[in-house]
Parts: sequence; C-alpha cells; structure tokens
Amino acid sequence: MRIIDKIEIHYFRSIYHLTLSNNNDINVFVGINDVGKSNVLKALNLFFNNQTDINTDFDFLADLCRLREDEARAAKGRATIWIRVTFNNFLGWRSLPDKFSIKRNWNRYSSTPADSYPRDIPGVTIGRFLNKIMYHYIPAVRGRDIYAHYLSELHDSLIDDERAGVRSASNELMQAINTSTEDMSDRIRSGLGFESQIQVPEDLRDLFRALDFSTKFSGYNVPLQRRGDGVQAQHIPFILDFIARHSNRSHIWAYEEPENSLEMSRAFELAEQIYNEFSAENQIFVTTHSPAFYDLSGPKVAKWFVESLPDADRQSVTSASSVLASDAADRRLGIAAVVASRSRELYEDNKRLKAAVEKLEAEVADATRAQVVVEGPTDQRILNKAIEILLEGDKEFDVVAGEGASNVYSFIKTYSRLQRAENLPVLGLVDNDSAGRKEYAKFNNLKLFEQTQFRIVNKTARFYFGVLPVPAEFSAVDVTMRSAGGDQFGLPLSIEFMFPREIIWKAIEEGILSLEDRYADAKDGELSLKVNLTDNYKAVLPEGYQYFAKVIKSECKDKFADWVCDLDEEAFENFRVLLDGIRQIVTSSEAPE
Repeated sequence: MRIIDKIEIHYFRSIYHLTLSNNNDINVFVGINDVGKSNVLKALNLFFNNQTDINTDFDFLADLCRLREDEARAAKGRATIWIRVTFNNFLGWRSLPDKFSIKRNWNRYSSTPADSYPRDIPGVTIGRFLNKIMYHYIPAVRGRDIYAHYLSELHDSLIDDERAGVRSASNELMQAINTSTEDMSDRIRSGLGFESQIQVPEDLRDLFRALDFSTKFSGYNVPLQRRGDGVQAQHIPFILDFIARHSNRSHIWAYEEPENSLEMSRAFELAEQIYNEFSAENQIFVTTHSPAFYDLSGPKVAKWFVESLPDADRQSVTSASSVLASDAADRRLGIAAVVASRSRELYEDNKRLKAAVEKLEAEVADATRAQVVVEGPTDQRILNKAIEILLEGDKEFDVVAGEGASNVYSFIKTYSRLQRAENLPVLGLVDNDSAGRKEYAKFNNLKLFEQTQFRIVNKTARFYFGVLPVPAEFSAVDVTMRSAGGDQFGLPLSIEFMFPREIIWKAIEEGILSLEDRYADAKDGELSLKVNLTDNYKAVLPEGYQYFAKVIKSECKDKFADWVCDLDEEAFENFRVLLDGIRQIVTSSEAPE
C-alpha cells in the first residue's frame, strides 16, 4: 500500500535536509551503523505521533540538528524542525486531490506542531485523513515493553472491531466477578451503609499489556517471555498485521532491523512475508543490515543507501540516495552487498530442499512396505522396471522419487532421527558419481550392511544410505579410473550408465541419449574458472567406454527412461547385484553388527 509518496525532513537530529521521493509499498534503508537510518523512521514517528521513540515525547533541544542549532545561534535567529509529507489520496476521497502535502513545524516554545497544508483543503478534512492513519514504530532493541505496547494496540483494534465481541465479553466478565463477590458486596453494604461493587474498567488496555503468548516447545506450554529473542521477534509482524486487519484505519510500519535475533533463513522468510503478504494492506519502512532485506527487489520496493557526509563546516549530516541509481552503494556496503545474491540463492536452495524432504516424509509415513528413495522420477521408473523384470514384480519394497542426491541425503539424515509407528526399512540410493559420492562420503564413518554398498545410518530405526554398485562389466574400467585419479575419482556412474555399453551406444546413435562435456569449478586463489574435464576423462577411459567422459543432458532423461523400459531382461542384468543387496536389507529382521 502506498500511503506516503514523498518525505522531506529538515533539521531533525543528524538530518539537515533530506528528501525521499517516490516512496513505495516497501521502503528499505541500508547503510553502515550510526549514519542516521533510524532517524528517518523516528522523524516520521514525530510527524504522526509527536514522539520520537515509543512512549518518548519530543524534546526540541535534544532533537534539533546540531548544525542548524549552530547556524541559528550565529545568526541570532529562531531554529525550527519541520517535516513535510506528501500523501497519495489512497482512500479515494473526492474532497482531496490525487497528491497533497502536509507540513508540520516544531519550535522550542511549543510541544505541539504548527500545521500547514493547501488552502483549498478544509482543516477538518486534513484532520479526518490523518486520523485514518496509524503509524507503528518498532525499534531495533525490542524488550518486553515493546510487546506490551503493541498488545495494548491490539486491544484498541479489537474494541474497534465489533465482530471481536471484546466489549460484550468485558461486560460478561464484570457480571461474573460481581456474582462471585456478591457476599462481600452485601457485607460492605451492611457494614458501611452504601452500595459498593467491583467494577471492571471499560478500558482493558492495562490487562492486554499484561497478556502473553503460550507457545509449544517439546510438548510443553511455555510463555513467550521465556522463549528466545528470535521466537519473540517473529511474533511482532503477526501482531501488527492482525491489528491492521481488525482496524478501520490504514497502517504504516516503521521497522528497525527486523532481522535482529533471526537466523539467516528466518530473515529471508520474513522478507518474503513482508513482500508477499504484509505490504498488501500496510506501507512498510525498514532499516536493515541483512542481505535478506538488502536483496528485496521488484515493483513494490524502493531502496535507499543512507550515509553520513561532512558539510562545509565538517559536521556530518545524513544523506540518502537511491540504491538503484548508485553502484557506489554496493561498494560502500561491503559484505552485505557481496553476499546478498548468494545468500538468496542458498536460501532458495534450502527452501526447495526442505519442501522436498517434507514431501518424502509424507510419502514414507504412509508406507506399508520398505522404501527405497532415489534421486528423481526417471531413476524411479528405471528401477521399478528392473524390479518388474528381475524380481518378477515381487514388490517387497516401493521406490520413491527424491529431487537430487543432496535431497536424498538430507531426508535420510533428518528422518532417521524421528520415531515411526512402523519400523519399515528406508534406503537412500544415489548415483555413484561425484555428486552422489560427495553425499555418501558423509556416512563414511558408519558400517556397511554386510557385502552391500549401503551404510547403516540408524540400526534401530532401520535407515540406510548407499550408492549404485559398479557392475562387473565396468569393474576394470573403474579400477583404471581410480588408479589414475584416486579413490574419489572413480567411474562416474549414473543410473542411466548402469546399462551395458552396447545399449548406451545404441541410445546415442538413435538420438535417444544426448551427452555434453563435463565441467568443474577450479580456483587458483584469484580467479574462479570453469574447467572442461572431458578430455582428461577420455585420456584415461579405454576404447568403447568414452561416453563416461560426458554427462547426460537432463532434457533427454525422460525419453531415455521410456525407451529403455521397453527393453528385455538382458538389458537390466547389471541391476541384479543392486536389487539383491536391497532385498537382503529389506528381508533382514535387523541390521547385523
């Protein structure tokens, strides 16, 4: 929501002159510490609430810009602080133009500002318009008093919302108390000679200030006050959003460092919620040091780089420039700018991984047979066809599709710690290539299940993790690869390359299987380069097996799975060792020592 279009601040604290035009739904202020980012939000708090901090009245002498104070003293003039806000007519009132400005001016002789606005707009209209706006200032340091403040504002919004029934509930509470204390009231009347009853105050703000949340932790109800700062901080935007949705006023949030006490992933989640949800009905101003908010972008976002610059008299004053218009912001912000995009990528990867793991958990939780979790849907189809042919459809286990080797690892690692009603075996299976071996190596300290390629992740819960076994056909090639490049080098064996080489060459010749060069990242301390490994692989691989030097294009995997599933039993012989190992684990009552 775009309530404010333009902000002009003059002579407030570190701000001498500052103009911020084209404010958006979300407005992000970035910059190093102690340059005046918070003073922008405090100035707006002064404009709307005649306070600087929460419950802190304006103090002209303390809040006057020192540079302006010196100028006024030297000229023997009168110093003032003034703030002009240009509003959008977001309410669509016919009595107001599309945009209009209200200026408020403070001096040392009055605690209330003098207002000025266009002459053709009646003062009563300006008053009604401002009364329709509620400005919430959330400081960076958030103690219990901050929660109490916003819980009291929650009371006000519920009182305004007749649907909430707070007024009638307070009347019922008063009646219940009076009924319970009727005997005491009778004795007072008898002893003192006049009526006296307990009266519940009509204003329940003090009661709301004392409220707390009861949160679940390890099966217990724990008051929010006793939870960590991060958990407490996560409640604030939801309280504000509830207030906004149950109020007949429009709301502006001024949020100092919303990332405080939040780990990186939670900060990104909050940034997404602000963009996708909270900004729909609220205009939001944010100061931040977090990549999660610095990285916010899109049609709803305006960003400013705030810095402290010396004036002609070498006094520092706050300045702001559009981040989008200045590459200097990135250079001056340093690490926040450098890591913002990478942090976003990591967060998005983690979010996808978490969603995939939750999906797998739901599938396994409903299972009635042992589960084998593979890297993807084409792996699932190929392995199911191998089961159909080699095991004659004997379904002692189901095959479940994950989303890559890292997803299969994360699922096995996480889910193996949870208790399940049925201790059916769960096996993670990844390709025997560099990505799969990287995940498999994380379990290298665990024992193998007999002669299989599966390691025992949790013996009691029956969780295992393995890589594709190298078929006998390729064992000599695998030994050659390892001798040339070390044990971690090995034959890059994906599930598609499990088939005999004649099958692979036929698929390549018929255009079923498309390959591309293999690359790796290399760094020499200064540069990060992409290195083509295909020629190196070809130099080691014997004739007829050089397709292992390349990787399969992802877009042809579906076609290959369809094609190979029409082949006969002989094509799937290389899967027999793998299936025998899986059956050995599935049919065992427990993992051996």
